[in-house]
Amino acid sequence: MVLEPIARLSSPPISVALSAYIGGSPILAASVEGGFQITIPCSMSTEKYDVLLVRLNGKNYSAWAFQFQIFVTGKDLWGHVDGNSPIPDKDTTKVEHAKWTVKDAQVMAWILGSIDPNIVLNLRPYKTAATMWNYLKKVYSQNNEARRFQLEHDIATFRQDSLSISDFYSQFINLWAKYTDIVYADLPYEGLSSVQTVHETTKRDQFLMKLRSDFEGIRSNLMNRNPVPSLDACFNDLLHQEQRLLT
Repeated sequence: MVLEPIARLSSPPISVALSAYIGGSPILAASVEGGFQITIPCSMSTEKYDVLLVRLNGKNYSAWAFQFQIFVTGKDLWGHVDGNSPIPDKDTTKVEHAKWTVKDAQVMAWILGSIDPNIVLNLRPYKTAATMWNYLKKVYSQNNEARRFQLEHDIATFRQDSLSISDFYSQFINLWAKYTDIVYADLPYEGLSSVQTVHETTKRDQFLMKLRSDFEGIRSNLMNRNPVPSLDACFNDLLHQEQRLLT
């Protein structure tokens, strides 16, 4: 497998760590909105650039794992992560074993290219994508309960105060996104839709509760409608009300 550099690497340890798993050939990556863009020109992908925008930094395991699973599943290589494509036994041909090794090395490269440099070297003892994944899950998913509690507290105490409607909405939605990243990660697919429906109602109600007193009139108006508008519709009406208050 030939690896083509796409940019100058600002952090040499990543290149060194990656090359240790790809037959000594370094992978060079450029930061892309907090992630890494990795060029892997091989027969397994017709795309020249594979981009993972969320980097694991030790505090965002759920978001990173969610993104990574979708990405690798789309490459038809998730079996190398969950163990459904284990190392071939000794009875397989050298060619088949070599093919598996190349695919597994590609997944390892994606893992290493989407985590912070200070985490990369912790993975040196692990020689397969599955063992790397299991280590990261064991170490970094343990913080989710404490993180979930903190986010619930942040959401409960968050208020509009002096923020504009737009800024208040953006920060509120961001808190909820971080919270649901953790909560939804452990839900079975069958129950996800029901929980999301409940959360949409709760999120809208909390948003309206946390508005300044300036918006008491329109808040009452929105809550008395039947049906009560969605959060997005409420946000739109509040933007118009804010403009009227400013003129």
